[in-house]
Amino acid sequence: MTVGLLRDTVTFCYTDDEGITYKDHISCRAYINGVSGNEFFIANAGSVGSLVVTVTCRYQPALMAINPTVYKLRDQNGLEYELLSPADDKMGRHREVIFRARRIMRDKGVVPCTENT
Repeated sequence: MTVGLLRDTVTFCYTDDEGITYKDHISCRAYINGVSGNEFFIANAGSVGSLVVTVTCRYQPALMAINPTVYKLRDQNGLEYELLSPADDKMGRHREVIFRARRIMRDKGVVPCTENT
């Protein structure tokens, strides 16, 4: 993986109360790659759109332990993503970890990630 692609900072947030509140767990540099505008609109024609992205991070053992049912992802712009897949150690080489995620469209009842205190 080319280090220059890791332009985004992402934070993995976890919950221990069934999604009511989230706390920051681990932050790292990442590459967030989504579909282009035309592909997105064609794929979601006639339905409520949600942006599915691929998040690539440098390999860390802590990332491999992330459970998508109790974690979500936040980027440096405050956008939040629901994890769709567990961590994938690309080709088993311990160089990069890949997640699939869907952007969370904000409702008034959603609680954002908070920093540990």
